[in-house]
Amino acid sequence: MLKVQKISQKDSREKRIQKFSIRPFVRGSQLYLRLTYNKKNLSFSTGLSCPSSKLDAKTFSIKGNEQTTIYLQQLRTDIERVVADFRLTKRPIDLRELKKIAVLKETIHSTTPTLNACLDIFFKNDFESLSGIDYKAKTVEKKRYLVERIKRYVLEHHKNPYLKLTELKPVDGQNLVNFCKKNFGHGHNHAVLHAEFLKRTLNYAIANEWIDKNPLAFFRPKRERKEVEALSEGEILNLQQTVFHGHQYNYVKDVFLFCCYTGLSYIDVSRLDNTFFVTLKNGDKMIKIGRGKNENPCIIPLVPQALEILDKYAENEDCLSRERLLPVYANQVMNRILKEIQAICHIKLKLTTHVARKTCASYFIANGVPLTSVATMLGHKKTSTTELYYTQRTEEAVIRHIQEFKERKGLDNSKAV
Repeated sequence: MLKVQKISQKDSREKRIQKFSIRPFVRGSQLYLRLTYNKKNLSFSTGLSCPSSKLDAKTFSIKGNEQTTIYLQQLRTDIERVVADFRLTKRPIDLRELKKIAVLKETIHSTTPTLNACLDIFFKNDFESLSGIDYKAKTVEKKRYLVERIKRYVLEHHKNPYLKLTELKPVDGQNLVNFCKKNFGHGHNHAVLHAEFLKRTLNYAIANEWIDKNPLAFFRPKRERKEVEALSEGEILNLQQTVFHGHQYNYVKDVFLFCCYTGLSYIDVSRLDNTFFVTLKNGDKMIKIGRGKNENPCIIPLVPQALEILDKYAENEDCLSRERLLPVYANQVMNRILKEIQAICHIKLKLTTHVARKTCASYFIANGVPLTSVATMLGHKKTSTTELYYTQRTEEAVIRHIQEFKERKGLDNSKAV
């Protein structure tokens, strides 16, 4: 009897070691699953987000989110079903293989991923793996958010987290745009980004021969042109002539004006030093810099107003100690002080560091500088980006351009054209 009892205790211990468990947990704001078997663990993201306070790990439920709860419980059911199948067929349980079959819905005879899996593969191969090489970390993070929201559309609109690539229809493009507007409060242009990313993902699937055609091939939504907010020439002059008592205010004002005359973004003006300057044959100076956002080249000839600001800080102790050409504070500090400057100067437009960049584009285009040249100054690959998001169309500019046209042609209002 004693021998039988020892064997029984040994079997019981082995069963405990080989016990399979699955548990949800939250890391940051992302919802993960942890699979445990035979003292081995495998954790992976479900692609969903959830506050840790709303997760009930025992019941696999999310308080106040029925759709996510259904998805999470379905994942648990699918994983447990595959584990049971492994045991019935006496196959060794491999956690990675288990994930492939239960979560990614892969089989031995099929390597075609689901739509959600295709989104993950495309994001990982074309963005995440190139972080710090072709893309900045913030850009990759933005793409990850796009993937998460598209997955949520698939879950809530199609009620199927395992939707096949071939089950998408042309109407899904517009449905996705409408879904983002309704559920996330996105504007039209930002909602369209999601549909465009989905379209790119499907092209990636075609390249991998997972599908034969792109159901969104003819989905070409138009972007809306928003009214560009920029300072007028009068407001720039008013700001330029205003002198403040505190040197911090004058620092911020001058940096802001320098960006108005060069189009530099905050990240680029904050790292500006002599290495980015080029002197032309005629003695004029020019800035050549790769944008901190995407390394697109910017070619910026300096106008007299910008040179005056640089000369003003040539011997400034703050600049010399930091080996920078201008005294640039943290972006949050800049925007806070700009808000106060706005009130003091009675400027209606809310001032931010990015407004200076838009003011630059509007200022130069209104004064006859070609759109292509302004796009090069700002580091835009497409002139459409400059025209849509950075150029303000003003009545004064139209009147000035027509007057210049009449002067070139020798026309006046008393004569017929």
